[in-house]
Amino acid sequence: MTHYDSVLVVGLFAVLLLAEHLAGVNRRQPRPKSEWSIEMISLMQLGLIKPVVLILGFSLARIAFPESQDSLAELPFWLGFLLVFLPDDFAHYWIHRTAHKHPRLWGLHRTHHTPNVYQVSIAFRENWLWFWVMPGFWWMGIMVYFGLLEQVLLSAAIIGVHNIILHTGFSADRALYRNKYLQRPLRYFEYLVNTPSLHRGHHGLGTNGVPAGNFAQTLFIWDVVFGTAVFQDDRIPERYGTVSRDSMRQPWYYQLWWPLVKQRKVPGIAVTEP
Repeated sequence: MTHYDSVLVVGLFAVLLLAEHLAGVNRRQPRPKSEWSIEMISLMQLGLIKPVVLILGFSLARIAFPESQDSLAELPFWLGFLLVFLPDDFAHYWIHRTAHKHPRLWGLHRTHHTPNVYQVSIAFRENWLWFWVMPGFWWMGIMVYFGLLEQVLLSAAIIGVHNIILHTGFSADRALYRNKYLQRPLRYFEYLVNTPSLHRGHHGLGTNGVPAGNFAQTLFIWDVVFGTAVFQDDRIPERYGTVSRDSMRQPWYYQLWWPLVKQRKVPGIAVTEP
C-alpha cells in the first residue's frame, strides 16, 4: 500500500475520536464549536500543506544534488530508516523547544496549546505556518529524492500514530505507574520514548504542569540528554492551556492564520502580538 502511513494515522485518529465521544470524554470536557472548527480546519490544512512541502524538499535536493537521485536506495532498510527518522525527531525537538521561547515561533505553535482540554482532537491542531517550519516534512522530501521512500512512509506512520496516542484524552495509563512491578521498567522506557504521561505534563499548567520541558516528539531521550525532562508518573496537571489566558480566547481564524490576520479588539482581551 503506497500510503499506508496516512491510512494508519487517519484511521487511528478517527477511532480514538469516536472512542472518546462514546466514553463521554467530550461531555465531561465540553467546548465551544469554534474549538472543534480550529482542529478540523487545521487537519485539512495539514493534508494540503504536507504534500507541497514534501515536493519542495524533493525539488531542492534535486537542484542541490542533481546526480544523486536514489543514491541511498541500496542501503540496508533499517539503516535507511534511522537516517530518515533520527534527524527528523532530533530536529523536531529543537524547533519545538525554540518555539516555546522565541516569540515569533511561539506565534506559530501556540495554537496547539490554547485548548483548555487534553483530547485526541488537538493532535494536529496548529497554525498553518507551523506545518511549513516543521523540519520533518522537508527532510522526508529530501530522503525520498535519495531513494528512501519506504523508510519515509514507515517513519511517518510511526511518528503520526505515536502523536495521536500521546494526545489521547484517556488516562488509563495512570494505573501502570501505580503498579510497583512496572514502575522501574516504565521509567527506563520513558528515558527513551515519549509517553502520554510525559506529554500531558508538557501541555499542563499549574501543579504538575511542565510548560518549559518535555519537548520531545517521539524519542524522549532528547529531553533527558539536554536537561528538559520532567517525569510525571501518574500525576495529572492542574489545568491545560497557555500561560496567557488572552491567547486562549482569541478568535479561531486568528489562531489558524496569524500573521496573515491580525487580532481584532475584543472587549476584555488585551491585544498583544507575539
